[in-house]
Amino acid sequence: MDNLPNSASTANSKVVVDGWIGGVSPLNAQPLAPVQASNPASIREIVAKARAAQTEWEKRPVAERARLVKRAGQHLMSHAAEVSAVLHTELGKTITETYAVDLGSTPEVFRYYTRHAAGMLKSEAVHFNPVMFPRKRARVDRMPHGVVALLTPWNYPVSIPVHNLVPALIAGNAVVMKPSEHAARTGEVLWRLLAAHLPEGLLGLVQGDAVAGEALIRAGVDHVIFVGGTAGGRAVAHTAADSLTPVALELGGNDAAIVLEDADLDRAAHGIAWAGFLNAGQSCAGVERVYVVKAVAEEFTTRLAMIARNLRPGDDAANLGSADIGPMSTARQLQTVKSHVDGAISAGAKVIVGGEAGAYQHFYPPTVLTGVNSTMRIMSEETFGPVIPIQVVENEAEAIAEANRGEFGLTGSVWTRNFERGEQVARQLRVGVATVNNHMFSGADPRAPWAGRGLSGYGVQNSKLALYSLTRPRLVAVDRHRTPRELWWFPYDKSLLDLGRGLLATNGRFRDGPGRWLLAYARMLRGVAVRLWWQRKP
Repeated sequence: MDNLPNSASTANSKVVVDGWIGGVSPLNAQPLAPVQASNPASIREIVAKARAAQTEWEKRPVAERARLVKRAGQHLMSHAAEVSAVLHTELGKTITETYAVDLGSTPEVFRYYTRHAAGMLKSEAVHFNPVMFPRKRARVDRMPHGVVALLTPWNYPVSIPVHNLVPALIAGNAVVMKPSEHAARTGEVLWRLLAAHLPEGLLGLVQGDAVAGEALIRAGVDHVIFVGGTAGGRAVAHTAADSLTPVALELGGNDAAIVLEDADLDRAAHGIAWAGFLNAGQSCAGVERVYVVKAVAEEFTTRLAMIARNLRPGDDAANLGSADIGPMSTARQLQTVKSHVDGAISAGAKVIVGGEAGAYQHFYPPTVLTGVNSTMRIMSEETFGPVIPIQVVENEAEAIAEANRGEFGLTGSVWTRNFERGEQVARQLRVGVATVNNHMFSGADPRAPWAGRGLSGYGVQNSKLALYSLTRPRLVAVDRHRTPRELWWFPYDKSLLDLGRGLLATNGRFRDGPGRWLLAYARMLRGVAVRLWWQRKP
């Protein structure tokens, strides 16, 4: 597992040197405070402490676990200014986005799971066939996995961990989180604020790069959640396979937006601009490709370009609300964006807005390209930057075919005034999340399942489905039958054979004719009668 990039792109700068995590702020290149990386021995100790804490945590009622997690969330929210400041300094996010996006969905995650998890985790009755299995009852309990390893990326180092660790903890698990080495300081603040109101050891923290990630997976955890790049997801899956540890992977995307000829072009332009340029384009579900029907292509492009030109890059710390877009968070990701854009231009793409990085640190301007096609890397790979390439298509059918081209399948959107038509097109997209006249918003709401397909991974975040994936079913069955033997127990005889044949024949009903069916049914009844008499014999 030499290449496990714990980031939302496949790039992974070397920031861990001699046991310390370094780095500079993307805002001004000033050195960040060093963070000590965890060594393999300490990682095993952290997992052991989490396991000991989980043993007691699991015994508590769900309502009590929810109450303690809620209190931890309240403590986190009361320190929002501290979290915002570290997000801004370490990753270059605008202050506005730290509150509106990174922290914005956090209260609802705590509210949703702490209110509803107890009902979702209630045991369920199993109703056996009373003829075949009389006087038997069973219930299915939802049991925690145990210790969950949570490996998260640098692009949303607060919201992504929160969306996963809250349901994991309430479900009865312990969690050991490993933030990206590019978000080590944010991860430490998040861990410290939450762990302060949880049982000691229940929420653990591992710091480091791919080496620490591999060591955590190999330290005896019971479930792994990885959010990051596709290359990293493959490495995680391979490592976890050695111990058959279950894995959930939420990986990258190359998400498409389809603009139909009847779309509200103002809404489409504004919505796609937000989904493409949010967080400097560093969103796994951001718009990375646009397919617009020829009839409205020129008008849509003009409107999108105008929005892009008016976006204000910069650092808004001194003047809140003065910037719309911050810098790229890592130098390596900036290089990836430059490479994709330059390659597209060399292959014939036309720059409408942006397209050339400025001299100010990691800032890359909001960029709109036209004249692109599916052979270009910018249309087939994850760019993960503030770039929106537009490809003109003849009609709806071509748009769907182009949107479904490729191996990713995280999200997609359709823009049209005809809601019914939009739904029909959305259902044809090979993605985990499809939206009409919006993009990417549903990931913030814990009620809505979030999942991908293909190179975008597998597993689910959000909703009760995520809660179920963080538990395992356990069936407990009770037999209240007082006879010495069951119908199907030894010894076998002709009556059991008649019973079995009759069951199969009755499923076919009159397929072989009423005469044969009635004969088989009679033999089955005789078999049941004989076995019922027989089973009462001592």
